Amino acid sequence: MQRAHTASIFAGLARAAMLCALVLGLPVSPARATDQEPPEMVPGMDLWTHQREAAPYWQSQSTAPDVLSRAERHRAFMEGGVPVEYRDRKSPYPAAGQVIAEGGRLYAAHCASCHGAKGLGDGDAGRDLTPSPALLKYMIARPRAVDEYLLWTISEGGVRFGTAMPAYKDVLGEPEIWRIIAYMRAGFPAVAESGQD
Repeated sequence: MQRAHTASIFAGLARAAMLCALVLGLPVSPARATDQEPPEMVPGMDLWTHQREAAPYWQSQSTAPDVLSRAERHRAFMEGGVPVEYRDRKSPYPAAGQVIAEGGRLYAAHCASCHGAKGLGDGDAGRDLTPSPALLKYMIARPRAVDEYLLWTISEGGVRFGTAMPAYKDVLGEPEIWRIIAYMRAGFPAVAESGQD
């Protein structure tokens, strides 16, 4: 009984292999090793051969300055993390209606002029900036947008990385920055709506 079951499994696998060969246009009858020449290696197709082409790696020399500026903060974060004073920092505020509403008002007063009302980088004050303001609506959903990264970015600004993002640590208190982060994480709701629980 066991042998019959095993034989039926192998027969099924053989039929599946034949069907795949037919669909892919491969020869169905097995060829002897002496009848066929080895297949030609196609550069860039086989990751296990030395014949493949080298990947076109990003090179800072040929990259537009605005793209380079955007990448610098991310690279600094990936290589060394945030500065010590921001490490392992987590928001102490729940994503509750009142916190989000306050964050919305703060965002409108301090961020929307460059980053836009919905975080799309389309604020009037940001139109002539190079690099243009970050697309916060998309950035907030990325894996790097952890609390410590956001607190560091807003607090310290972007001067170190060649952007016009001002440092807000002397303008806003940390509780206010956390409220702005809560508002962004909530999806940039209209301030009037964000007060509802």
